[in-house]
Amino acid sequence: MGSPYYTNTSFDYNQKKANQEPTTMPYCQTAFQIVKLDQVESLLTVFAQECFIGGQAAHQLDDGTFSIDAGENDVRAIYDEDNTAIRFFCRYKRDMKFYDNKLQTFAAKHGIDIAVACLQLNSNNGGTIL
Repeated sequence: MGSPYYTNTSFDYNQKKANQEPTTMPYCQTAFQIVKLDQVESLLTVFAQECFIGGQAAHQLDDGTFSIDAGENDVRAIYDEDNTAIRFFCRYKRDMKFYDNKLQTFAAKHGIDIAVACLQLNSNNGGTIL
């Protein structure tokens, strides 16, 4: 899956750092599908420029994720090589719907295929991405 630092439902951005508790960021339910590796940074740069005030360019960070929100660090992207998709994750679960709407609007405007995960509520664990 490209990076050992993410699971199907969240991204652990502190996993590489010693002596820190894991901190996970929940994935948005929207992913951009069928994106070639050589198109990732340019596509994310257009997204940053169109969707964030002050957004100039997407920047790949040391952990392989992309900073896309003009330095706010509330949403990031990661390329899933196995599925040729760009997945997005939020700092706060409460913002997922906001960013999913933003991603879906951008994808529709630019003719990008998307995958939308379904969230199944479960009394045992709170939720499962299907």
